[in-house]
Amino acid sequence: MEPETEKRITPGKIAKILALIFIFSVCGLFVLRCCMVADKSRFSSPAPTEALRAAFADGESGIKTVKVSAELADDGYFAAYAVFWSPESGEAQFAVRWNRSVYGYTDIPAGTEFVFRLENETTGESWPTVTLESDSNGLYQYRRLRAEGVTVGEEEQLTAVMELRDGFESRQILKHAEQPWLDYKVGNKLLKQLR
Repeated sequence: MEPETEKRITPGKIAKILALIFIFSVCGLFVLRCCMVADKSRFSSPAPTEALRAAFADGESGIKTVKVSAELADDGYFAAYAVFWSPESGEAQFAVRWNRSVYGYTDIPAGTEFVFRLENETTGESWPTVTLESDSNGLYQYRRLRAEGVTVGEEEQLTAVMELRDGFESRQILKHAEQPWLDYKVGNKLLKQLR
């Protein structure tokens, strides 16, 4: 019988274990951060408002949508997504998301509620928005916004504007002039809420 050799933990093995733990932790945080950045599931369908209910009362109205091609505003201060527009009622809804770090970058007091509006870049028309719903997670603030009286033709450009402070704005194109509106397929749950 051979004598048992004692397994010793050397400083080199401890360093390797710590290095592996560090590498896996950094990779895990990176994956988590990527998942959070890509999360645009909040407010991804239209809210059943009175204007949409009235438009759907005839049974023939529809909702238009468009795939927003820009991931973020040009300066990166916010992201707008989930754009819906009812030509019959003139109501437009869209969702916005911004990172809480915007307050630090802009010297705006944390928790300040930003003002958003829609602009038809082609005609120069502008519509203020109101918040329908709010949500947040550890990094981001989310809002579902609504504008009324919106008119946007097929060959017109629609832009979301975030007013940060005195004349300082962030802009994101929602619909390009050459981009057509698409028919939004209303799901059963929303259809029941609209009737």
